[in-house]
Amino acid sequence: MRDTFVATLLEVAKKDKNIILMTGDLGYGVLDTFERELPDQFINSGVNEQAMMGMAAGYASTGKRVFVYSIGNFPTLRCLEQIRNDVCLMNNPVVIVSVGAGYAYGSQGYTHHALEDIAVLRALPNMEVIVPADPAETAELTTIIIASKKPTYLRLGKSGEPTIHTTRPKPTHGKINEITPGTSGTLIFAGSVGTVAVAAANALAAQGISVAVASMPYISTIDIDYLEKALRIGPVIVIEEHSYRGGVGAAVLEATNAANLHGAIGLIAADQNNLSQIGDQSFLRTANGINVDNIIAKFNALKVM
Repeated sequence: MRDTFVATLLEVAKKDKNIILMTGDLGYGVLDTFERELPDQFINSGVNEQAMMGMAAGYASTGKRVFVYSIGNFPTLRCLEQIRNDVCLMNNPVVIVSVGAGYAYGSQGYTHHALEDIAVLRALPNMEVIVPADPAETAELTTIIIASKKPTYLRLGKSGEPTIHTTRPKPTHGKINEITPGTSGTLIFAGSVGTVAVAAANALAAQGISVAVASMPYISTIDIDYLEKALRIGPVIVIEEHSYRGGVGAAVLEATNAANLHGAIGLIAADQNNLSQIGDQSFLRTANGINVDNIIAKFNALKVM
């Protein structure tokens, strides 16, 4: 996803001098082409995330559309006060680009996990939280974000994520994008964990159970219309690579409660019971409850209620 984001941003930035890409001394190899072709629109601020976010807000206040790029936890938790005060409260058009969401940097240990970021950032005023499913959705959403003037959090996978959309997605603000239809329930996911959702849908199909699979890239604005229709069909399982507390599933529960919707909703998220685990993303997903068996068990339990 990150390569798709950078390539899309570069093509638009060549025509729009107001676009600035900043990095906190990260992205070597990934950002080299952007820096080489547009040196006047690229800033490496060094390892100083608080100062970097303050600078980004300052540039944005002059009419620039500033993209701040770093690894999951660094441009979010390390500089949260600056995001809140300089970006959100001032409503400055800064885009925080988090690369390596969830367990993508699992081999670096818990300090490099990004499992609380959605909860923290979606609580801030004026902040739009966007989580693409795959490279295809990333390209479309990056173009939409560039045209926006809102403070935005773009949560990306690290690299190598497969394209799971079977046709070119056409994201609309606040809408859920259905990838495949179903007649017995719905698996809704956010981010690269969609590969697990697809695998679970295939496993359920082998049991004779047809479920829809849908990407939910917009977390700050919930698609109530889609949820209402999905709940009429059957159980809805929300899958995310994030803590249960305050994440995508929590946002869905808040929205359905406010809209007085009724139906069976289950959450699949990181249980965070063992913070000492180290391993690759696939291992950590499975070990922390984000796996096909858990999805199937939760769906079947809700289906018989």
